[in-house]
Amino acid sequence: MAEQLFYGFTPMASDNQAYLERPQIDSLLEQAIRNPLVTVVAGAGYGKTYAVYSFLKKNNFRTAWVQFSERDNIGSRFWENFVSAIGSISKKSAARLMELGFPATEEHFERYLRIPKSDVVPDQKYIFVYDDLHLITDKTVLRFMEHSITSPFPNITSILISRTEPTINLMKMVSKGLLNQITEEDLRFSQEEMVSYFKLLDLNPSIQTAASIYRDTEGWAFAIHLAGLSLKNALPGTAYVSQALRSNIFRLIESEVMSPLQPELQRLLIKLSLVERPAPSLLKEIAGGALPGNALEGIGSFVRFDTYLDAYHIHHLFMDYLKGRQHELSDEEKKEVWLKTAAWCAENDQKMDAISYYEKAGDYNKIVGIVYTLPLILPIHIARFILEMMDRAPKTIYRDYPLSIIIRSRILISLGRFEQSRKELLEILPSLRELPESPAKHRLLMGCNINVGFIGFIVAMYSGRYDFMDFFREAAAESRLMGDYVSKPPANGIVLSSYVCRVTNPDPRELEKTIEAMREMVPYAAEAMGGCMSGMYELARGEFAFFRGDAEEAEKLCFEALRKARDKDQYEIENRALFYLLRIYLSQGNAGETGNILKQLEAELEFPYYLNRYSHYDIVTGWYYIQTQQRELAAPWLKSDYEESELNARAQGLEKLVRARYFLGEKRFPAAVASLENRGDVEPLLMGNIEMKALEAVCRYQLRDRDGAFKAFAEAYELASPSGLFMPFTELGKDMRTLADSALKEGAPGIPKEGLEKIKRDAANYAKKIFALSEGFRPAAAHRRDDMPVNVVLSHREYEVLKGFSQGLTREEIASASSLSINTVKSVIRSIYNKLGAVNQADAVRIATEMGILS
Repeated sequence: MAEQLFYGFTPMASDNQAYLERPQIDSLLEQAIRNPLVTVVAGAGYGKTYAVYSFLKKNNFRTAWVQFSERDNIGSRFWENFVSAIGSISKKSAARLMELGFPATEEHFERYLRIPKSDVVPDQKYIFVYDDLHLITDKTVLRFMEHSITSPFPNITSILISRTEPTINLMKMVSKGLLNQITEEDLRFSQEEMVSYFKLLDLNPSIQTAASIYRDTEGWAFAIHLAGLSLKNALPGTAYVSQALRSNIFRLIESEVMSPLQPELQRLLIKLSLVERPAPSLLKEIAGGALPGNALEGIGSFVRFDTYLDAYHIHHLFMDYLKGRQHELSDEEKKEVWLKTAAWCAENDQKMDAISYYEKAGDYNKIVGIVYTLPLILPIHIARFILEMMDRAPKTIYRDYPLSIIIRSRILISLGRFEQSRKELLEILPSLRELPESPAKHRLLMGCNINVGFIGFIVAMYSGRYDFMDFFREAAAESRLMGDYVSKPPANGIVLSSYVCRVTNPDPRELEKTIEAMREMVPYAAEAMGGCMSGMYELARGEFAFFRGDAEEAEKLCFEALRKARDKDQYEIENRALFYLLRIYLSQGNAGETGNILKQLEAELEFPYYLNRYSHYDIVTGWYYIQTQQRELAAPWLKSDYEESELNARAQGLEKLVRARYFLGEKRFPAAVASLENRGDVEPLLMGNIEMKALEAVCRYQLRDRDGAFKAFAEAYELASPSGLFMPFTELGKDMRTLADSALKEGAPGIPKEGLEKIKRDAANYAKKIFALSEGFRPAAAHRRDDMPVNVVLSHREYEVLKGFSQGLTREEIASASSLSINTVKSVIRSIYNKLGAVNQADAVRIATEMGILS
């Protein structure tokens, strides 16, 4: 059909269709993609999308096409869309990116960059297209976009298609001459091109008519197309009427596009306007069965199949027209479309979209089912999205779908609205107990009681009240009546704060009271929720022993916590136990055991249900690298003045401590003090206050602020002395030794002489052990920066595994090809790291290549 040849609107169902050649546009794009960034900015109907699309198709570039909608302003939904586009280039990268999750922070973004980088073929040109960028307003998504496109790879070009100028900072690219811009003026048809297009439609308007049309359309591609349709279908001798074009484009769509279509197809199109970018399989579902392959071809340019997205795309203006006719559908028809779309989204792991469509259809039972599979503590943006949805729901939602009560409580806890959550649960519990007997009733009562108990435990350090135990006891009792239901990861996992001992008061009785509460609470929580909190009591005892300097007791308790946590998949408890064991072995100068703990920490990265694994790994290993004078190996985001992890703000105490220790090591003392003072919403836990005050003291001393240093020193001592929590002073090593020595000579108010002498002695001994340990790491650290290891001999197995991941194979693929178990492959990889002094796979490949081990 001739109208399908129009440049800017071809339906793209076939890559072999003819189209109007526009050499000057192709030339502009050919020149533009030599830069890493191109913007194509013009209003609706200027053919932006197809100008880029047809150019890329003719040149056969490897392309990832991200088609935005307003729902992409939710980070997790954007990520599903983005990863789906990446899948058209590399299924392997897409799978790894989906596991990684939306990189909302600098820390996460750095891990994102490593994934596609490892899969990029050096001599292949890649194009990333971001279409309809003007629909994106969320700052987090825009920030990712800005970071992504301003951190380009040598052979990747990003093309931004938008109706308005992008709202991201591109000055860095502009100043370096790395940005090429294509504007509305560039895309506007010349009169000659318009006439050429009409010839493709077998039209030959007079010079006067062509001039009139061009004057009315001003080169606007969409309007030219409509004018061409009008001329083609006009009666012989009928003149072109410019006013019709200017006054009512929708009328032209009605008369020139919709009227020739069968009523069934018109109704299908109106149904399609209820959803965004339906895939062919979803289109068949909505159509109610088999759909002829050419069913949409009669629509011409207004509906196109996008091979990059594997979905149909309806032109914006045509979509607006169709939405204006949605009133022709019955409520039942609309609901059917939304339910089919929601089910399709759920099956294809697009959970945020599924929730949105189920909400439109009013199916809150399905929404509850989806949300109940999400983690116990949700990211804030998702929690807000779901809470807003629940607030829009009918008042009867909690009566009709009782599990939504637990979901609402979890969401409020995720948002830090503890008192509101507790109050609502206590008000509704009596009526829940009156429900008819069933396993579902007891599951509901278990969830409500466990949530009230959790809230009580969280706020006990402020309220001083420990009257929440009955709720845990009741939750355990209810769980025995739930039938076969058992909580599983990640829903049964506990999210830890920066310290397990949740106290602010230095009174030893408060510490004992908190730990004893955990001893009583944990068995009930574990019984009620599939092992939740297993190992937490032992970990709290171990933490307390470690801070007292009782390494033997702390080691025994942490191993017990580790055993119990692993038995019930309590990943955060496992990670924290490993962290304290790492600190214990460092204080003993035990290189062998520290290496063993580091391997166990790395193994945790393989646990998909451990949702905070990357942040915790970076924080724990960052502490280790900084402590052993290998600061260059710490995660870059930890060394930033501004970046934070994805952890809840209340639980960011450890990362702030690690960052401040990094600044101390780099002799950036003002930055260290500023980091310690800017605690934000971090919970003021006793052990964190001691660590931070002690660290502040040594930093202020280095700044020659003697009075400020002694004041902070005395405050830390006052907090630590009632329970003997002096390990934070010891771990500051030579810096604390120097401060304590000065305090002994000059007299530091508030700290007795014997206390200063002990601190100085313990810090000096610690410094000696850390120095000896660090000396053993210096060669490895050095050749990671500048030199390469010498006399490295890899076994045949090690070489084959190294060669495998240098070729982009996954661990599973290497295991299959080598007839090895996956655990053996992991062990071999760790051995390769140790021999090469590498920190990750990319580093190992780089070092091996530079040494000539790999060609």
